[in-house]
Amino acid sequence: MAMRTDLLYTDVYRALVIPRAKLEYPTYDVYLGYLLMIGKAYPAFSNEYLHAFINTVDVFADKEVVTANLMKLAESRYYSGAFGRNARGDAATVHGNSYRVWIDTGATTADLILDRAAATYAILGTEAVDLVDDRSYIIGCSCSGSTIQATRYSAWRHTGLGDRTVAVSATDTVFASGGFAAKTGTAGAPGEVSAGLYGWLKEPSSPAPRALAVIEVELEGSGSEGDPFKPLLSRDLVDVEKVPNVPDSLKLERRRYDLLRAKGFTEEEMRLVFGYTPQHQVDLNAVTWGSFELSLKSPVNVVFVQGDNPYKEGAVSRQVDFTVKKGFRAFKPPRDYVEAVELYRKLRGDFPYWLAGKDNFAYQVLGWWELDLFQNVDFYHGELLEHRTHYDQLKQVPDWEIRRRLGGLKSALSKVTALAEERDKHLKKLEEVEKKGW
Repeated sequence: MAMRTDLLYTDVYRALVIPRAKLEYPTYDVYLGYLLMIGKAYPAFSNEYLHAFINTVDVFADKEVVTANLMKLAESRYYSGAFGRNARGDAATVHGNSYRVWIDTGATTADLILDRAAATYAILGTEAVDLVDDRSYIIGCSCSGSTIQATRYSAWRHTGLGDRTVAVSATDTVFASGGFAAKTGTAGAPGEVSAGLYGWLKEPSSPAPRALAVIEVELEGSGSEGDPFKPLLSRDLVDVEKVPNVPDSLKLERRRYDLLRAKGFTEEEMRLVFGYTPQHQVDLNAVTWGSFELSLKSPVNVVFVQGDNPYKEGAVSRQVDFTVKKGFRAFKPPRDYVEAVELYRKLRGDFPYWLAGKDNFAYQVLGWWELDLFQNVDFYHGELLEHRTHYDQLKQVPDWEIRRRLGGLKSALSKVTALAEERDKHLKKLEEVEKKGW
């Protein structure tokens, strides 16, 4: 009896072919610990490095990674953090090539930090807040197109995350894709060992805070990790004892500082012996701010002021006055889309290196969720078809993940009712990307 080789070959073919559904796996609303168990995340270590991370195996563009920041006083600057679009590798590689959101309670009224670790380090934004040691904070790093955000959550329950607040929003175009990681431990800090395992990977979804002012600023710093580039803003440092509405934790810090000073310790000696300098001042001019394509290519950069001072109102106006006195420009925040685009075009001539477009700028100043969709579509259209500046980066994202994201954007855009003409333009951009491919 002759063997049916056609059936045999068919069976072999079916056994070898793996459908797309089996290649894909959940990439949002999923714990990093789960991804670790199925081989889609890995622990990143380094013999020479203090920290360890749980990082995604695959590269993504638009995600948010959320983690609990387990605080311990003597480990200032080394708390758990969220790391977006990082270079995959060991701990040193992840830490030094990434968008990072972390907490430094030793900072003066700027404790929540969004920065960029690359060839040079730069702070992209800070929240004007003094956070408390020995307490857990739930923080996230969100990447959506060219928008990078630092987020905070009210709680973490078995039903999911609590209320979300976008604390800082900035625009940056250095990293277009990468891994997403949560720091899982610090040498000598057993309380942090599991933090990265319950890091949460989700889709970016929240609007940006509306800008209260748009100002030009100089940069200060050397670009090192210990002295990153950052905007030179006005400061008004005042002793904690002179400010009535400071947290009780800062009053305790002031007492620690006075005790150490009475024992003859200098601030440098405090850092050497204890790992930190107790905070004894607050900054009455501190504001929450985010930058727009912060770069050394220009002597000045554009910053969005997004929040007032927690201790003394009017810091926004004080920063505007400081800018004007230095001979730089300050602008009232646009009231609508037309004014936002007009301001972008007015500034664009002085910043020819800007890669992010008018809709990203409009999103940062107005905070409308529709504009977040527009700028995200512009990101894919620009990087895959138009200027292709980071084409090699974006091509590392799995094909099915890009298709999933584009499909999600198309579905969300179809629900937009405002700015109908712009909505239709961006739907056509999506169709062009899907048609031409990548």
